[in-house]
Amino acid sequence: MSERRADRRGTPRGRDGHVARVAAAALVAVLVLGVCAGVAVAVSASFSAAPPASGNGGDREVVSDKAQPEEPEASAADDDSGEQQLPSDDERAADLALDPNRQTDWLDHSNGEKTLYLTFDDGPSANTEKVLDILDQYGAKATFFVTGHEPEYRPMIAEAYRRGNTIGMHSYTHDYATIYQSEDAFFGDLSQVADVVKEQIGYVPYLTRFPGGVSNTVSESYCPGIMTALASDLQAKGYQYYDWNVSSSDASGNHVPVDTIVQSSCAYGSFTNVILLCHDSGAKTTTVEALPQIIEYYQSQGFVCKAIDRSTVVVHHHINN
Repeated sequence: MSERRADRRGTPRGRDGHVARVAAAALVAVLVLGVCAGVAVAVSASFSAAPPASGNGGDREVVSDKAQPEEPEASAADDDSGEQQLPSDDERAADLALDPNRQTDWLDHSNGEKTLYLTFDDGPSANTEKVLDILDQYGAKATFFVTGHEPEYRPMIAEAYRRGNTIGMHSYTHDYATIYQSEDAFFGDLSQVADVVKEQIGYVPYLTRFPGGVSNTVSESYCPGIMTALASDLQAKGYQYYDWNVSSSDASGNHVPVDTIVQSSCAYGSFTNVILLCHDSGAKTTTVEALPQIIEYYQSQGFVCKAIDRSTVVVHHHINN
């Protein structure tokens, strides 16, 4: 029969069928190569986008099982080179600026001098200027661990610094569920508040305070082991975190009675270097009212009120997560 018969797949038999099969095979090969090339590009992109393990994290790097967000633009706190452009007319900047390459001999015990380090978390707010005026009245200095809340009061960060107080970073959001879900989330939040501070004082300081302190246990609900990892990795990046050894108890609620705040704040026991936890957020009006009595009591006991710097005793709580 001169007519070629088609096989079950519809491919002609004979010489023409052989040519067709070769062409089909070539087409399949091209398609396979294209798919493999696409996979290779995707894999390469995946590896290049993956964040590197933190310097001291090793095998215990704490990460979230959530999808990684797109890489944000570089932030003021993202540069690990230590090359900050410091204000030329600011002598304190060289001591207080973040510098990952700087080696500091941190003090882990009292220096024997009666010193009160007033610290205020969660500001700035409408209360911050009131606090500053009281500090000036008594010739006292303090340290403000600031947040990203209430943007309209951010100029008070610059004002507090201008008056000789120290600025540290607390958190941009102060949202435990956000910042403690992973190390990446924490450092992303820290970079945001670092940008806020840099806008106000011209550089990123080395001082930080964990929301809830390093001893907090609420973080375990979001990422077990994260505080252990952060305590190490934060310092490896050049930061130092400060907990406290005396609390004003104003964190227990809003409008805590003035007498309660004064009594708690002045119960310093045998400490000669006191790092006192207070808050200057908008709701802490009774803290502002209690502040003169607190300062007067400590000064009557021979204490000097100073702002934290690299020579200050470093108080770290026990890590529980």
